[in-house]
Amino acid sequence: MKKTLFTLVFCLPILLVAQGTQLLRQPTISNTEVAFVYANDIWKAPLNGGEAIRLTSDDGYESNPHFSKDGKYIAFTAQYDGNVDVYVMPSDGGEPVRLTFHPDGDFVQGWTPDNRILFRSGREGQPTKTNKLYTVSMNGGLPESIGLDRAAYGELSNDGTHIAYTPITSWDPEWRNYRGGQAMPIWIVDLKTKELITTPQLDKERHLDPVWFKDKVYYLSERDYTSNIWSFNVKTKEEKQITFHKKFDVKSLNAGAKQLVYEQGGYLHLLQPETGVS
Repeated sequence: MKKTLFTLVFCLPILLVAQGTQLLRQPTISNTEVAFVYANDIWKAPLNGGEAIRLTSDDGYESNPHFSKDGKYIAFTAQYDGNVDVYVMPSDGGEPVRLTFHPDGDFVQGWTPDNRILFRSGREGQPTKTNKLYTVSMNGGLPESIGLDRAAYGELSNDGTHIAYTPITSWDPEWRNYRGGQAMPIWIVDLKTKELITTPQLDKERHLDPVWFKDKVYYLSERDYTSNIWSFNVKTKEEKQITFHKKFDVKSLNAGAKQLVYEQGGYLHLLQPETGVS
């Protein structure tokens, strides 16, 4: 497994609006850097502009990078040695450490407030309950279920009291403007009381990629027939559209402590969610 650092031949300018290279995917953001997937490897670049640095170079593909809360580590999914598992590495580069060893695929979703890695797995799958969410320590050990019978894509709130998630995966997530049985809202559960609320589905549209920013859940919705970013205030139940792209869908979304980053039209965009400035 090769884990050396390389310099990419493009630069990411401030606000990521003049990128020359496309197909930058699955971004994650810290206070100072953005990491993303390009050509099935993980790269990172400073938010204020500069050269992108390649962090992985194995023959297997890497995906789903997520910065730790302090920005010192990146957890990611990798297909090394013929299996899909959870790995973690320093954000400055270094040797990835394998944390899961089950033959079923394990897919990183993010981090918990106490610095464990959250991931999705079908290791206990059964009909109608094919995936669950688990956490695993950076130091290794057995994964622990978060206590939901069925969950796919999700993220814990900053205080760890709630989780926002979709209960199932999509068999064809690229089916644009899908309206059908797999078009689910975001489920938001109080982990102590198990009280459930959901985001409004006024047109039976699909909601995806929930992330927390302060006391709101941000997610992707196809209500206006293009995938855009919406927010939902858990306390007031207020829903609001944040972006208004018309041509290309927003494909993935991630939240840092200060702003959001998302993929749209092959490029990466920074977003100040409270002002809507991108």
